[in-house]
Amino acid sequence: MRNVPMLKVIQFRYGNDNLGYLIHDEHTGIAIDPGDPGFLWDYIQQHGIHLKGIWNTHSHSDHTLGDSLLAAKSGARIMRSTGTEYITLEGGEIEVMPTPGHTQDSVCFRGNGWVITGDTLLIANVGNSVPGLFKAFRGSLTRLISLPEETVVYPGHDYTERSILRAMQIEPGNDHIKRFWQSYTPPPVVSTIGDEKRINPYLRTEVPAVIAYLKANGKNTDTSFKRFKSFLEL
Repeated sequence: MRNVPMLKVIQFRYGNDNLGYLIHDEHTGIAIDPGDPGFLWDYIQQHGIHLKGIWNTHSHSDHTLGDSLLAAKSGARIMRSTGTEYITLEGGEIEVMPTPGHTQDSVCFRGNGWVITGDTLLIANVGNSVPGLFKAFRGSLTRLISLPEETVVYPGHDYTERSILRAMQIEPGNDHIKRFWQSYTPPPVVSTIGDEKRINPYLRTEVPAVIAYLKANGKNTDTSFKRFKSFLEL
């Protein structure tokens, strides 16, 4: 992947907790999960950005509901990913990473030092899933946490407070969770891959406190995958 130092990530909030994005350089950009595109369209016009495409992290309606309106306003095409690919802007490339699990069509968007994760990876949480996708979901998360620890995570929802409080309940002795919460100053709503490895219970199924929490809730803890599956079923 080519270096992309010129690309900016603009996060905007819509609805109760949805997060959408504009990725742009000086002249060109793409929208990801535009939702309610009013703010995004105003920003595009104010900055003279040519929108090259409208993308989604997955096909759930709360992420796609603004696609058609933004397409009509901007003339940009609504794009659908069919596998690993690269989006080229004047400022560089963005990798589209297939990450099935929350849905079969879930993807993440990776730039230089950041990744937009939709509902695949949230702060101290993950999106829900269905039994037929549990194994794929775990594989997708394993791929994400193999990224450099300093990679900034831009999620698809702001569930942060309730997720952090639950993580504290699961691991009351985990000082990383407390420090993250004490230093958390949105906007933007972000963490890092390193943060997630230290605070996200779905990624910490080998930790004794996490296993004990699952056992206390009557869940299967025989293997790492069964512990992950048990969390998704809670």
